[in-house]
Amino acid sequence: MICDGPVSNYYALNWCRYNMEEIQQRASGTTFAEISKAAFRPIPMIVPANIIMNRFTEIVDPLYKSISERLKETRTLVALRDSLLPKLLSGEIRVTKAEKWMSEMV
Repeated sequence: MICDGPVSNYYALNWCRYNMEEIQQRASGTTFAEISKAAFRPIPMIVPANIIMNRFTEIVDPLYKSISERLKETRTLVALRDSLLPKLLSGEIRVTKAEKWMSEMV
């Protein structure tokens, strides 16, 4: 979905989450479910005034940016764990070497 009107991406994302059951009921497809524009458009959406939409976006923007950063950090930590743990368990490296290697990667 591309939000190019008065509705912000964050508002549309939350609206979709809230209305996911109805969206899924309208979806069709044999390999994977998808919803056509014709089936999607009749789902009602309350669009608040611009001032409210702008304030909503101001409030949630830092929250979603923080979530995005935490997801990136999580991926980095998972990659470090996946590369270090087998080496630590096999005795290929010791904890002191792992700490040095980890500080170089981060």
